[in-house]
Amino acid sequence: MSIKSRWADIKLFLLNKWSKYSTWAKLFLKDLTHDLKIDENGDLRLFVFVFVYLAFSVVGAYNFAHLTAFLYIVWLLEKRHGN
Repeated sequence: MSIKSRWADIKLFLLNKWSKYSTWAKLFLKDLTHDLKIDENGDLRLFVFVFVYLAFSVVGAYNFAHLTAFLYIVWLLEKRHGN
């Protein structure tokens, strides 16, 4: 098998995987944003907050992680007081 055909097979494999995962990610984000708009879904909002906080912490963006926590606390306080 020649190098060109092997390279074409690798590119086709990678493009197929990219297409599959990008479609899955788009559907996942669409469903997640729909579920986040539901007011009674507090557990999902808490999970998303923890996930975002940990993601920012893992990459070293501690200021953004703390900003996320601050905004989440403000959102909870506004929700409690009905604003």
